[in-house]
Amino acid sequence: MDWVTFFVEQHSRVDKFNQLCTMIPPYPGFARFNKPYCQVTHWSGKEMKALRGVIVSVFAATLLNLSASQRIPFTEALLCVKNLVYFHLMTQYQYHTEATMEYMEKYLEEIHHHKDVFSRFCASESTKKVSEALKKQLTLDKQDDQESDPASNNLSGAGKRGRVHEAKPQIESAIAQHLVDKSDFNFVKMHLPNHFSDHIR
Repeated sequence: MDWVTFFVEQHSRVDKFNQLCTMIPPYPGFARFNKPYCQVTHWSGKEMKALRGVIVSVFAATLLNLSASQRIPFTEALLCVKNLVYFHLMTQYQYHTEATMEYMEKYLEEIHHHKDVFSRFCASESTKKVSEALKKQLTLDKQDDQESDPASNNLSGAGKRGRVHEAKPQIESAIAQHLVDKSDFNFVKMHLPNHFSDHIR
């Protein structure tokens, strides 16, 4: 869920995500959420189970009306979450056959195939600190470049601020790439599901 919330925040859709969570009407086996997702500080097991049942549809609805540049990352994120939920649902089975284990292995393959869209959110604390320092340094470098440019002397204060603002997407893109390059999925929670079927056998 951290990946999902970071992803919708990154794409400025967190308000829509929260709104959709609270709009789901109650039905047998599902009690509606009284608060937006991001305002809940503690989730009980029952609430997380209810969320598992609706997260794919809420996430899909949150990612509607996408631009051409959002098509690939939104599709990748949705496929990863969908397969993760399907895998988790099948682990709840009381009995397994070769067929159910093959389904689980297929879902795991799909998770690993699409998970890279969330890689920047798996950065360690040390990587995040380095990224923050890099962001400050890149911002200062851009400001120095602009101050040393003779053409900037003719600009007003608003014009100079506008040039700084124009450089922001380049800096954000560089930071995002740094987070992706320095992050990985090499942690226990991502590794253990790979042994689930073998353990059952």
